[in-house]
Amino acid sequence: MPKIVGVVGYHNTGKTTLIEKLSKELSLRGYKVGYIKHDPKGHGITDKEGSDTYRLFKVLDKVALLTEGKLTLWERVEDDPLHIVERYFSDFDVVILEGWKSLKGVKKIVLGDLPIEGFHMDESTSLEEVISYVML
Repeated sequence: MPKIVGVVGYHNTGKTTLIEKLSKELSLRGYKVGYIKHDPKGHGITDKEGSDTYRLFKVLDKVALLTEGKLTLWERVEDDPLHIVERYFSDFDVVILEGWKSLKGVKKIVLGDLPIEGFHMDESTSLEEVISYVML
């Protein structure tokens, strides 16, 4: 099972920017890194209305789109990120979750003044400190 860490914070606190830097550095150090983003309001459109995959996912439980070097899969699942990590990312060293502020049992890197338990970052926190926390 990989190390799992959540990066949490309010909107526009730099979560994705931190994840990009952290992912790049961990990858350079030889770790296999995965990423899962939480989209509780369904804003992340991954298929356009009326497309073949959109139409068929209305009647099927699993639909995929295969294009050059990339697989996009739509599958009906429960909203449990730990189950998704176990099912799709079990061979990874680190999986970074973006969001899921209330998820229990996962280390969290906290950006901004979000009042939850975890590793609280500020402008003086180095990337090396974040990596040390993740890899503990």
